Amino acid sequence: MDLRSIISAPKESIKTGEWRRGEIPRVQWPSKRAKAKAYKYGPLYQWRIVTFACSGHDCRVRLLLNEDKQIFRASLGVVVSGETISICDYEWHASEPGWHCHARCDEFRHLSASFNRFGGQRIPKANSHHRRVEFRFKRDVLSAANAFNCAVDIFGLDKGGGIV
Repeated sequence: MDLRSIISAPKESIKTGEWRRGEIPRVQWPSKRAKAKAYKYGPLYQWRIVTFACSGHDCRVRLLLNEDKQIFRASLGVVVSGETISICDYEWHASEPGWHCHARCDEFRHLSASFNRFGGQRIPKANSHHRRVEFRFKRDVLSAANAFNCAVDIFGLDKGGGIV
């Protein structure tokens, strides 16, 4: 199964989680290899973990938002043997132009959990034209109120069993 398959497939047992601040519990985004700092964010950051099943796989979406600095990241991961393999990061931040994603399009059984972006590609490329260059989701400035809906659209979370 690959990124496109997960996005287009029906989702089951969706748990949307709540917006929180501070450290992300390791059990929410499992990894034996990640260092502790990968789970710690400053007080201006909010995070949220969405879990779901897709074609028998345990999948997660990690949302990270800092409204003051205009930083947003939605990461799609698949848990395999206790390790979360990140297969796509959809993001906005001032250090790179426009909305973009870092995608690992191979079948995730061939991907290593030890490299989050290794072997992936940035879409669109950094030096390419970006159509969406504002910190917005459907005409509204991105905020905690609509960032979840942005992730629902990006990763097809509304396909299948419904959102709890």
